[in-house]
Amino acid sequence: MEARSARKLTLVEKQAYYRASGMSPALARRYFREFAGARTILDVGCGTGDFGRLRPSPGIIINGVDIDAGAVERASRHERAVRVDLDASPLPYVDASFDAVLAKDIFEHVQDPGHLAREVYRVTRRGGVIVASVVMARPQRVWADYTHLRGFTRESARLLLEDAGFAVEAIWRMGGVPLSDRLGFMDLVPHLLRVPLFDALWGSSWELRARKGGVA
Repeated sequence: MEARSARKLTLVEKQAYYRASGMSPALARRYFREFAGARTILDVGCGTGDFGRLRPSPGIIINGVDIDAGAVERASRHERAVRVDLDASPLPYVDASFDAVLAKDIFEHVQDPGHLAREVYRVTRRGGVIVASVVMARPQRVWADYTHLRGFTRESARLLLEDAGFAVEAIWRMGGVPLSDRLGFMDLVPHLLRVPLFDALWGSSWELRARKGGVA
C-alpha cells in the first residue's frame, strides 16, 4: 500500500487532468507574442506538450520538462521533452541556455518555488524573458486543482521572481472568460478582469512577464 501511494501518477491515471488543463491556440499565440524573437524556449511543466504543438514556426526550438513520464512521452512528439522531478533535481541544462522560459501553472505545484525560480533564472540568457502564470490565492481557485500546494497574491508572485533575480516588467490577471477563445478576444481578457465583478467571476491566475538583467 505504501509503495502504491508513493508512486507518481501516470499519464493514464491523469487523462482527465490533462484534458481539462490543455492550452488553447489563442493562449499559445499570446505567449509566443511575448517571446517575439526567441529561438530557444524552455517549457517548464510542459505536460503533454501543447505549447510545442502550437508553435508558430518549426524554427523555434522548445525544450520541455515535466515529472509525469507518460506526459513527457507524449510531449516528445512536439518538444525536446525530458522527465525531471523539479522538487529533487536541478534543471538539466547549462547556464544561459534559453532565450525565453514559459512557466505556466507550475510554481503552485512544487515544494520550493523559490528554488525553481532560481533554476529558471540560471538557465535564462541575459536579456531573456520569462512568462509565468500562477494560480491566485483564492480558495475556489487553489483547491479546484487537486495537485496544487498553494496560491499566490499579486505581491507574492512578484517577489518570487524578483528574489530569483528577475526584473518584473508587467503583471496582469488571466482567467477563463466564456467564449474568449472561440470569439477571438483572448487579448482583451486581462483588461476585462480589471473590472471587479468580472475578476470575481473569472479571475484565476496572475501572469507575469519578467526579464533577466543585462543584454543578451
